Amino acid sequence: MIRATCHTADNVLCIEFDATPWFCEADAPSIVDLAQRGWASTAIAESVEHRRGYERVHDLVEYAATRLQLESLEDPTWQTFECIVDGSEAAAWLEKNRPDVVAGIPRVTGDRWH
Repeated sequence: MIRATCHTADNVLCIEFDATPWFCEADAPSIVDLAQRGWASTAIAESVEHRRGYERVHDLVEYAATRLQLESLEDPTWQTFECIVDGSEAAAWLEKNRPDVVAGIPRVTGDRWH
């Protein structure tokens, strides 16, 4: 399991979910990009929100889009929610299940990425 945590910008909703399905289906450049962004991207939640068992993710994404949208219109760069993946779990899972992707991720310190 690769844990991900999402929270709305107003901190009304905060959830944890399994991001493994995203890692199974994502192409290598998307995973490398995620690692380079410090394992943070709203795309993960948006890609799994319509799956069975991810109703809470859908509720968070919908809340962020409807309740926080007015504030984001004033500043289009303002993120209505944030999603962060556990980098250690992601790196361990990738080493075991997607070794082809690991080569494209720059290492930082030791044997894990941040």
